[in-house]
Amino acid sequence: MFIARTTYTLRIFYAGDINRELYGFYMNHYIDSSGNKNMFMTSGMEPTSARSVLPCIDEPARKAIFKMSVVHDSLYTPWSNGEIERRETLSDGRIISYFTPTLQMSTFLLALIVAPTADFACLPDRVVGSKNTKSRVCGRTNILSQLTYADEVAYKTLEFFNTYFNIDYPLPKIEHFDVINFPGEAMENYGLLIYDDLGIFFDEKIVSSSIKQYITTLVVHEIAHQWLGNLVTPAWWNELWLKEGFATYMETMASSYVQPSLMLEEQVPVEMIFKFMEADSLPTSRPLSIESANLTDIIPLYDSISYYKGAAVIRMMSMILGARIFQEGLQLYVTALNFSSATEKDLWRYLNEAANNTINIEQVMHGWTRQAGYPVVEINRIYSTSDQEGVGSYIMISQKPFSLLPATNIERNPWWIPFKYFDRTLNQVNEILWFNNTSATLSITTSNSDWILANPDYLGIYRTKYDSQNFRLILNQLQSNHTHIPTASRAALIDDIFALSRAALANITDAYELIRYLKNETALVPWTIALAAMNQQELLLGEHDILADVQQYFLELILPIYDQIGWIPVNQSTEWLPALLQPNILSTVCRYGHQSCIDAARSLYQNWTMNPTLNPIPADLRLIVYCTVARTGSRSEFSFLWTRLQNESIMSEASNLLEGLSCTQDPARILWFLNKHLENESIIRNQNLISSISKVARSPQANQIVWNWIRDNWPKLVSKWGKSGSGLKRIIDAVSSRFVTTRQRDEFKAFADTIIDKGTIRRQFHLSIQRINANIEWNTINIPAIIKFLRPSEKSSIVDL
Repeated sequence: MFIARTTYTLRIFYAGDINRELYGFYMNHYIDSSGNKNMFMTSGMEPTSARSVLPCIDEPARKAIFKMSVVHDSLYTPWSNGEIERRETLSDGRIISYFTPTLQMSTFLLALIVAPTADFACLPDRVVGSKNTKSRVCGRTNILSQLTYADEVAYKTLEFFNTYFNIDYPLPKIEHFDVINFPGEAMENYGLLIYDDLGIFFDEKIVSSSIKQYITTLVVHEIAHQWLGNLVTPAWWNELWLKEGFATYMETMASSYVQPSLMLEEQVPVEMIFKFMEADSLPTSRPLSIESANLTDIIPLYDSISYYKGAAVIRMMSMILGARIFQEGLQLYVTALNFSSATEKDLWRYLNEAANNTINIEQVMHGWTRQAGYPVVEINRIYSTSDQEGVGSYIMISQKPFSLLPATNIERNPWWIPFKYFDRTLNQVNEILWFNNTSATLSITTSNSDWILANPDYLGIYRTKYDSQNFRLILNQLQSNHTHIPTASRAALIDDIFALSRAALANITDAYELIRYLKNETALVPWTIALAAMNQQELLLGEHDILADVQQYFLELILPIYDQIGWIPVNQSTEWLPALLQPNILSTVCRYGHQSCIDAARSLYQNWTMNPTLNPIPADLRLIVYCTVARTGSRSEFSFLWTRLQNESIMSEASNLLEGLSCTQDPARILWFLNKHLENESIIRNQNLISSISKVARSPQANQIVWNWIRDNWPKLVSKWGKSGSGLKRIIDAVSSRFVTTRQRDEFKAFADTIIDKGTIRRQFHLSIQRINANIEWNTINIPAIIKFLRPSEKSSIVDL
């Protein structure tokens, strides 16, 4: 009988297994400097795997102090959240290591690594902050020299956040540990942050510019969690964005201090905004904050909505309030709720307090966090009829939910939209117009002959549709001098017009006409968006014979920047954005079959084959070379790349080789490559299996082969990945993304009907059928228009293959 108001101590003696799969406390392996395969143990608890390791109340709001002790072989060393405070030698020669108690923390932050002492070590400590926190990076001894870049980023980032939050990191040490075969990209455990090998390994001779940027933002992301996620934890997983959205937002904001040369603020459209907009415009999207989340709901919440829409909403709050007030609000938030948990209402309260209640944050943000999707804002100008320039001009603005599926009827309450615009003179309306109705009218002084553009700097989360006259004025400006329109706005124009055409809100020929200006474009962000749009067009066109004409049209737009950027590696230290752009341009031109591009790639490959142990291909160009050789090369060349993959121990290079191999167009090699993914002892890492199959499935030459392979091997795929995980969903999504005919839709539906127990992938089948129907409708409407645009003298026809 328990007595009220009495504290009891519960002791549980239990035994647990060390997992073989990547969760909880699990067995891992690595290749040592002699080429031998050795074992070590790693942990990965988030979100709900701590319960597989020890009896606990495995919920984020339930925090506790943990005292860890580990019995281990004398040749091994354990690492955990605390530091080892003492060791004892047992009678059998084993060691028991006792760790200092943790701070009050959630169960998902518990961490433990046990590894051979001879093969694992740390770089020298770097002392940070008033509490003299020891910052260190650890990993296999044979790669420590490749962890120094992450070490520098970690030190600067901790220094930055100590100041930004006005609360020093609370532990005496923060270790960043590189492991192989981690269930995610990284994990922010208090005191012992764990990274997959791709996450902090950097060698400029091997690792590309994009991976260097990825390492920077990943380390910043995990350190940001020490305050937003660890110190203050979401009360439940239904508001996961309170930690993941914040950490993603901080990637850009803090990296501008830690590594300003990366120019991440300029990359916000690509690195944040556009990463969620497609997913959030489909019927299967969800609000940032959902009503509840049971165990089966939690894993799917780790998606582009929590991370990137969450970051975009936070960025919008920061821009509305101003950087200083936003920072003060966060300082109030983490100070008041440290070592506790929070909901979004807590965040609104402290931001309101910092703003002296001049704005009702909860009212403004409710629609953005509590309903799915985002709006399209339509702008219709009422042009002046007065003799006086600009007198009597108005714009009528309206909002409605945006959907990529034209036939979908979506009902939403109007969002509170912070509306701003600027005109050709680059004069901005400085005051935000809070627009929370379905329509509004405001007067402007812009001349009839001048364009206006909305949403400077991506203040609001919406797409913009302009009236035809204003759109023509914008087109003329792009053709005459595109640099007069800011870079981010050029990217938005490209992304919006292609998205609007998919939603049947704009003509596809308007999109093709807008991108004519790309012959003069040199900036990273517009080109990144344009190349993604071109790839989407290829998916939508399927096997229609107009595809060759479309690719030729796109190629003619790309060739000027291709000729300018060339194959000489760009200097990362002085031209970071061009260094990121070059691989994207080269890979597209080679994929379109441009002979000079193929010849250049094959020349670099031939240089490598002369001495296979010393790869001379520049890091930024390796994936392009591997892909081009796999696509155009012989069986022996494909085998050469596969052999290199078998012998490769560096994860970034193995990923390049794997992705390159997925480019093959030979049917026999495609099938052989797919079957390698099902082998029990496959050399392809578990983390890469799904993405590798998905890349093959999106290839036009491989799509039908993959589709047949999926149907033939469905029981094996279910056995390997189950009906509950995200793996099968991604494969189904990838293969069906290229289905554009009624025959393909009927085949897909027939296959879906044969699967009685679909588990959680039922929703993916439904979504895929919706997308296929939308693809069919898009083809019916747009292919005749594309044919007329590219072949003006020819009559169009639709062939249902």
